[in-house]
Amino acid sequence: MNTLASFADLTPKFALGPLRVTISTAANERYWRAAGIDHPLLQAGALYPPIAANLTIMLLNQHCGDAVIQTRQRVQCHMRAEADAELEAVGVVVAAYEKRGRAYCDIVAEVSHEGAPLWTSEVSFTPVATFGSSA
Repeated sequence: MNTLASFADLTPKFALGPLRVTISTAANERYWRAAGIDHPLLQAGALYPPIAANLTIMLLNQHCGDAVIQTRQRVQCHMRAEADAELEAVGVVVAAYEKRGRAYCDIVAEVSHEGAPLWTSEVSFTPVATFGSSA
């Protein structure tokens, strides 16, 4: 039986991944269009960089069963890749802390294509369960 960690188990150095995915041309286009962007890079088939944040969420969901809210995101682009390319994401919890009565964790994920760095994603999360409390 495979059990998922709780949010409280996400301590620094907790490893996430690997996660391997292929973002189809149609899905990539939906990301661009949902952001209201019609850019020459979309026409050229380039992957939409903020997909990195979604991959970070998917990495976390592989290991933690608690519902979370993304509170901060930073994406750094290292190169360009085309849609329909296989990507691999790995990550690590770099910090776990409490702020304003709520637990948080910071995750850094590296997304690569053909072994080369594509995006670095830094995302902060807090559990949904803390909302609605008197914090």
